[in-house]
Amino acid sequence: MEIWTAVDIAAKEKQLVVKWIRRCLREVTKAAYELPVDYPTARRDIRVTIKGAGHRSSACAKGVTIDMVPFRKQQTHILEYPAFASDKVIGSRDNVPAEIALAATVAHEISHFVQYRYGPDTRWLQRKYRKPHGEGFQDIYRILRSRVVNSHAESLTT
Repeated sequence: MEIWTAVDIAAKEKQLVVKWIRRCLREVTKAAYELPVDYPTARRDIRVTIKGAGHRSSACAKGVTIDMVPFRKQQTHILEYPAFASDKVIGSRDNVPAEIALAATVAHEISHFVQYRYGPDTRWLQRKYRKPHGEGFQDIYRILRSRVVNSHAESLTT
């Protein structure tokens, strides 16, 4: 994992982002998901940029960019695209801990990274990975939200 941080990013913020990226990659690279990569290789494949500029987080086949401003403002909601905002698993949520909102952002961007980096070579994604927030993305994001983010949200709020 190649990590680039802006000068205003604290070590604890960096550690938090890396923790959630590792959790997401560890889950999605399990053999059951048949990605053409294992966890150690996926960790080497990704470039992570962590910034605090107040811009959107983003992803591509090379890596992810995570903006820390919402976390710094203690954002307590997960805001998703209208196409799946009402979905019970991957939809928007209110009143979640700020760390879980950050984790959902990381999972969202890791889903895009997996979609574009491994989608063309993954049997179950080949026909549906191209559309940015389409079926392929949603399938990956559903895995990460259900198994990584939402399960931790439940344990932190109880």
